[in-house]
Amino acid sequence: MATGKGGKASKGGDDTAADSPRRGRGSTAIYEELREDILSLRIKPGSALDEVALAGRFGLSRTPVREALLMLSREDLVTFLPSRSAIVTPHTMSNAHEYMDTLMLLSRALSRLAAEMRTPAAVEAIKDNQHAYVEAVRQGDIAAIVAGDIGFHGAISDASGNTFLGNFYRLALDYGRRMHLLHYYPLFDEAEGALCIAQHAALLDAIEAGDAASAEELASEHVMSELRVVQRSLEPKVGIKFSLRSGDSN
Repeated sequence: MATGKGGKASKGGDDTAADSPRRGRGSTAIYEELREDILSLRIKPGSALDEVALAGRFGLSRTPVREALLMLSREDLVTFLPSRSAIVTPHTMSNAHEYMDTLMLLSRALSRLAAEMRTPAAVEAIKDNQHAYVEAVRQGDIAAIVAGDIGFHGAISDASGNTFLGNFYRLALDYGRRMHLLHYYPLFDEAEGALCIAQHAALLDAIEAGDAASAEELASEHVMSELRVVQRSLEPKVGIKFSLRSGDSN
């Protein structure tokens, strides 16, 4: 126990020292859970984030909540308003081309590296994740499909042996989750599921065979295939069906 002036126990100093690591762990746990809520759209873009309500939810004070929101703001997942209140950052497509460029480059590089550097254990890990993905598609469980897809590509990243590139790739996959949930998975039908399964299988075969050129090409095709679905989701659905000619009811 710390000793204060005149030999008296300094209770405040002791509590501060003990509370600091607790607060740190608390803010990290809040950050991780809220980040998952935001990326999975359990908390919608633009939603208000009430610090008092969040403190009650996590059973902690507002201080670690505020720290967690600041951490999320550094990832552009939370926006602080002039009033100092916070909202989930609205999703926009303004930098989608930059994101797709980054995803494409990382996917190509890591798939090529995986084919060159794969080990039997790494290939088995990719296969296990492919089996989980196939099962998720068959069940039609979007949350499981998302997890299975991330697991499959994450296993390819691990097979590359490049942790540095892999960290950026996993971050890119995370950042793309909201876009996929809003613009890709609403159009994820049986045909799209079958196509993705086939593309994954072909990529796995190329990696297992050590065919780096094919692995890179297949990774590129897979990203472009998903992009075309996203683009299709932005096409007009209703406005194109109506005639604007006077007296035409159709």
